[in-house]
Amino acid sequence: MAGANVIGGGGVSVVAALRAPVRGVLRVFGRRGVEGVSIPGQEGAGAGVFVVVFLSVVEIALVDALLSAPWARVAALLAGLAVAYVMVGFAVALVACPHRLAAGKLTVSYGAAFRAEVPLHLVEEVAERRAMTGQSRTAEVSDGVLWVPVMSVTNVVLRLREPARLEAGRATGAVREIRIHAADPGAAVRAVRGALAAGPVPRPSPGAPQPSPVPRPSPAPRTGPGAPRTGPGVAGESAGQVPRWLRRLRWAGLLVLLAEVVLVASGLLDWRIAAGVLAVTEGVLLVLGLVFGAAFVSGYRRLRRAGLGRRAALGGAFFSLVPPPVAEIVRHELSVWGVLARAVAFRTQQERGEARLGRAPGPGWAPAAAAVVLAAGAAGLPAWLGPAPVVLAGALVLLYAAAVAAAFAVAGRVRRHGVCGGRVVLRWGLRHMVVFPLAAVEDAGIADAAGQRSSESRFVVPGRAAGALVLRLGSPVEVPARMGALRPVMTIVVPLPDAAAARTTFLERPEGESR
Repeated sequence: MAGANVIGGGGVSVVAALRAPVRGVLRVFGRRGVEGVSIPGQEGAGAGVFVVVFLSVVEIALVDALLSAPWARVAALLAGLAVAYVMVGFAVALVACPHRLAAGKLTVSYGAAFRAEVPLHLVEEVAERRAMTGQSRTAEVSDGVLWVPVMSVTNVVLRLREPARLEAGRATGAVREIRIHAADPGAAVRAVRGALAAGPVPRPSPGAPQPSPVPRPSPAPRTGPGAPRTGPGVAGESAGQVPRWLRRLRWAGLLVLLAEVVLVASGLLDWRIAAGVLAVTEGVLLVLGLVFGAAFVSGYRRLRRAGLGRRAALGGAFFSLVPPPVAEIVRHELSVWGVLARAVAFRTQQERGEARLGRAPGPGWAPAAAAVVLAAGAAGLPAWLGPAPVVLAGALVLLYAAAVAAAFAVAGRVRRHGVCGGRVVLRWGLRHMVVFPLAAVEDAGIADAAGQRSSESRFVVPGRAAGALVLRLGSPVEVPARMGALRPVMTIVVPLPDAAAARTTFLERPEGESR
């Protein structure tokens, strides 16, 4: 393999971990210039740092209580502080060491655990695509693909012009594709494409000295409503994204509440001091509420100017201000009660003018039976055991479980598959959905639903029915995988009680909508 086709880098670096807290502080106060364009790899590392610091303090206190000799206590304290600093450094490095575009190279990083410098002349194409990996290492080469995921998820793909040799710590081997994770994959793709479109990056000849990078003119930025926001040294933010400092601040409320609960529940503070702490923390939360309220209004107006409807703008502005785990919980709760409300009102989630694909398959008798049993238990528990607080709490839990089971029981009637405006909309569960162009369907067939299984290129929509509609696609469509990731497929199987009637929707479409 040619010498120019080598991707260098390194593995775990304790020195980088030691420098990470200092770099993080300098970046926060803006006292250190950023070379090139940084592409943040992940968010939410503040909660991990808080947990690490809390556990380190508890560990140091326990060791100090167990030791009796003064010199042993001092030695244990110094060792604990050193280990705690290194652990915090590795956690802070996840944010302080992002991916970076500079000097004709894309540096792919995972904090202080991995680094690979990819020359841009090797990159042929970059695209946004989510994928899952079950690997256990931070960076791993598998079947010619370098995986650098965050929580087993990647969302940016870089395809190389030709295979290259990777030599970065323990990650070595021939690589033809690189998959990484970016906090804002759209901005990351635009940044790399902008660097590639700025001009051809010269391929260095073997043995020749490296030329100094020549600055190239950047493309003219877009202006007007909905244009991406950019800052010096940071990949641009999308229209609905809040500033980075506010995205970090959104964890502050949860951390304040957690600290409040720990202080009061552990008994470390007198109740009078705890009341004062409560007043202070609630005041801080009030200030944070005012800040987030102003950010919500600003985000809603920005999304409306970008062309989104009122409901979509409200949802986008709200979910951009809360941490991803909290947003996932809120979406689940809204879907449960939204499905139940539509079922009571005899309404569905179909849009105006949407043609239904036959009859929606039912979920079976199990969710309905579970809802009845749980509701009966919630009603009978206080009568059997008395109105004690613990009993009432258990009854509320059973009642909520009954509501969830009832939502699953009626979800098939409320959330139906359909075709509307040249799009195919497939719905299942409480909130899962896949939308793709009708023109992407090349052929529609009928098969027995019992023998259909999902594979790498095939996706079977969850549902129980005797028959199934098999849609063969001319272009890949991304469908949900594990933990919110997406994967491309070429065949989608939709279980339907009346698959033959649904097939006529695709056979009788106008010629202009066929491929």
